[in-house]
Amino acid sequence: MKRVVFAVWLAGMPRLASADPSTTTIRPGQSYAIDLYDGAPLGNAAVIGTGGAAIADSIGSSGTLLNASASAVRPTTDTDSWSWDYHIDYLIGSLSSDYANSGLTHPAGSDTGNNTLTGGLALRRHDWAIAFTAVARTATIDAPDVSGLRAQTTQYKVALAKWFPELDMAIGLSFDGDGFAVRDGLDQPLFSIQGAGGEAGAQWIPRHQSFRIGASLVGAITGSQVDVDSCPTTIYTCTILPDHVVSPARFGAGIAYRFAETEWNQTVGGVFRDERSLTALADVVVTGPSANGYGLDAFGLQELERSGRHNSISIRGGVEYEWLPGRLRLRGGSYWEPNRFEGVPGRLHGTFGIEVRGLEFHLWGLRRGRVTATIDEASGYNNLGFSIGFWH
Repeated sequence: MKRVVFAVWLAGMPRLASADPSTTTIRPGQSYAIDLYDGAPLGNAAVIGTGGAAIADSIGSSGTLLNASASAVRPTTDTDSWSWDYHIDYLIGSLSSDYANSGLTHPAGSDTGNNTLTGGLALRRHDWAIAFTAVARTATIDAPDVSGLRAQTTQYKVALAKWFPELDMAIGLSFDGDGFAVRDGLDQPLFSIQGAGGEAGAQWIPRHQSFRIGASLVGAITGSQVDVDSCPTTIYTCTILPDHVVSPARFGAGIAYRFAETEWNQTVGGVFRDERSLTALADVVVTGPSANGYGLDAFGLQELERSGRHNSISIRGGVEYEWLPGRLRLRGGSYWEPNRFEGVPGRLHGTFGIEVRGLEFHLWGLRRGRVTATIDEASGYNNLGFSIGFWH
């Protein structure tokens, strides 16, 4: 019944193409937005392994994805006047039958899921730090009028952060950019939309204590510059182009506590802190509404499904256990993905991760490589993650 209503509604929409496609010039601008909301947590494989809870324990380039202050937070073994960090992560969601929890299911393995590649670099000099991160998501749209139609969202961030020793606090600000594009099966661009915004983050790390508290505020990004590249009128999707995209505002707060023989928040020196420990983390994330926002899945099916009418609240929690100090870490967690679409309930996720130390080598000091894998499972959702980077 819901699809019938949308089909009737679309039939009454003013078309941007005439009956003769060869003589029509496509113009962007149906009055609605694509909601760039993602109910699953964003971060590296380690973050996802603990249920996405990391706002109070964000460090380095990957931590900047969740908290703009992360690049100014030093690992407890870092006593150098400068340091650098990087990360590369790839998450595979193509086995999901309903990746976005929109209620519009696809056969498992139909490649309609969402694959995510993220990477970044962070540099610190004394108490100042800067980080560059980028996230690229690709989702194949199950469109009936063209095969291989893909939606691509690109998010990049430039964050400047500072550690304030008198406050035991790191504070950061970042400039964020969002891009949304649709490409055909030959990888030719059909249309794209760009937008920009900002965010702020902070972490309180009281010295000689074993807990940390963090907060993050992300401003809404509205992209309204629509560029129509080569969207042919033979594709019906091109006649119902949105006039903007919305990445909703988001506020998150979190706490972390580490159980071990020694207090967490202290400089221990040396190269690595090989100590058996259990770290518990919990976050609350509130995502704002998206004015006139609609989901991407339904867009590909030539329908409009209202998304982001109300605030969405997600509770996230997890643990990290360093079982074999300096060699093996295990992670587990869970989070609630709230409902974003009318009539579609939220769902509970379970996560698991494992991190294994790799080779030890010298690169501006002694370093260890690491390999991390993670799984995020829920009803209609299957996400696999793989990551390489430094062992901290």
